[in-house]
Amino acid sequence: MPTFPSYAKQMVGDFEESPSPAVLRTEMEGGIPKQAQILSKVMITRPVVYKVNTLTDLQSFMTWFRGTIGRGALWFDWTDPIDSVVKQARIVGGVIKASPLDSSQPSKIWKITFSLEVWDS
Repeated sequence: MPTFPSYAKQMVGDFEESPSPAVLRTEMEGGIPKQAQILSKVMITRPVVYKVNTLTDLQSFMTWFRGTIGRGALWFDWTDPIDSVVKQARIVGGVIKASPLDSSQPSKIWKITFSLEVWDS
């Protein structure tokens, strides 16, 4: 299983978690709506921002993205910053965005923005 690159560091404050629904809700003609759990495990989507410190690291990340994980289609090992557990993740839709933190120095620090999806524990 491929592993997320260790040189890419998650930017604190640019992280959230959105689990997909695991409940079926049925509105009733009279009275309160009924709800039932339909899934025991759900996919969690996490928009994230990582930084790399050099243009070389950005190029390495892009090589990993394009080749190793098939432009985001393949699963890889990723350490969850919430519980420090290694989980399988993939990049949602294979969509990433890379931009320099300081546009006047594009060879320096870059940020890479994408959404991950992981199975909940």
